[in-house]
Amino acid sequence: MCLLAVLALGLHCPYLRADTVVLASVADTTLIETAPDNNLGGALIVNAGTTQNYTRNRGLFRFDLASQIPRGSRIIKADFVLEVTGEPKDGFSPSSFGLHRVLKPWGEGDKRSPDPAHPGQGAPATTNEATWNVRFAFTQNAWTVPGGSATNDYAFNLSAEEQIYGLGDSPYTFASTSALVDDVQGWLDDPDTNFGWMLLCQAEQFNFTARRFGSREDSGHAPYLVVEYEPPKIDLVAVTSGRIDLSFTALANQPYTLEFSAGLSASNDWSALTNFPAQPAATNLAFSDPITSGQRFYRLRLP
Repeated sequence: MCLLAVLALGLHCPYLRADTVVLASVADTTLIETAPDNNLGGALIVNAGTTQNYTRNRGLFRFDLASQIPRGSRIIKADFVLEVTGEPKDGFSPSSFGLHRVLKPWGEGDKRSPDPAHPGQGAPATTNEATWNVRFAFTQNAWTVPGGSATNDYAFNLSAEEQIYGLGDSPYTFASTSALVDDVQGWLDDPDTNFGWMLLCQAEQFNFTARRFGSREDSGHAPYLVVEYEPPKIDLVAVTSGRIDLSFTALANQPYTLEFSAGLSASNDWSALTNFPAQPAATNLAFSDPITSGQRFYRLRLP
């Protein structure tokens, strides 16, 4: 059950607050130009940037929003945090890295390199694992061009950008932007479009920009997303002829329960006032409750 909104009656103002959640990556992997049929989805690293030999790597990251953010919430802020865990041994070139919204699904895979000296090479992909050449190995689902194509496989415009140096400056935060917030909001509203971000070096034509970033398998250096959001709320409160009228905007195919309590402390119980069945389309729902003595708090909950 998810708390969505709380509203106090009488002369009290609506009790609304923003919540913050830290989300761990649920899938991440590397597209490896020098090993175009290999997968790196089970490794402790995600690589991005151009090696000293001018071969490119591109990282993929995806987060599950719906499991921890109530559907219908308004996203206020989103920060994406990565930690560099490796850099070219012969020196590195600082470079800007960008997050691009991915437009098509891909398979994380579970491969690691069998060669400790070359951990970024991965291992031959098996069915449905992402590689430089394809989104799902041994299927017809290839990238438009190897490594992915702007506008076809990932959005041309950046969602966020950060200058990446070396290990000593980690972690790196891709600070919230309107585009980053729009990405997260869109994925929350329509989870079927959530294919995550591609991490691209913005100067792939130059070598020594490659970096190793901690993957979700590296518990001490895993990527994470910090999201601030405002839960759905009761939109309108009015007093009419000794009754309190409440209304809110209901999402399509989502049931709600309206509850009430005499207070907000842990000792106060919440009781169901009414249940709203799921509606076939987004609509406004209302309920009228007789005014009683004392104060009464109302909240919406998702089952």
